Amino acid sequence: MIKPNFTKYDLALVENDTIIHSETGKGLRPLVNCLNKFRSGKYILFDKLFGLAAAKMIVHRGIITKLVTGTISESAIEYLRKNGVEVEAELVVPNILTEDRKEVCMMEKKALALSEEEFMIETEKIFGFELV
Repeated sequence: MIKPNFTKYDLALVENDTIIHSETGKGLRPLVNCLNKFRSGKYILFDKLFGLAAAKMIVHRGIITKLVTGTISESAIEYLRKNGVEVEAELVVPNILTEDRKEVCMMEKKALALSEEEFMIETEKIFGFELV
């Protein structure tokens, strides 16, 4: 299996040991773009930083069988494993924090507070994440 190179991208989608999509960017935008573009199939996702918000999005879409990440929140790894997504992570942290590391990031807070259905509706409003 190929290994992620987070110096070249923040997110990469892998199919049959080939990167078929990669993106750089902050927050959830690269993941939203990727999931809106790829709607069917079975893929491995490389993502530099992964929280519960991202976990709920990939479980909802149902196309990611394995996640390889640098850092993941405890709630995200638990949620993914409970929903059958294999996870490899370099570091597990209590929560995903804001850039200044002073508080839990907004989308992680929303993902913790809302049901999956409520969170997906909120994500659609904020990012244009297509639910179907």
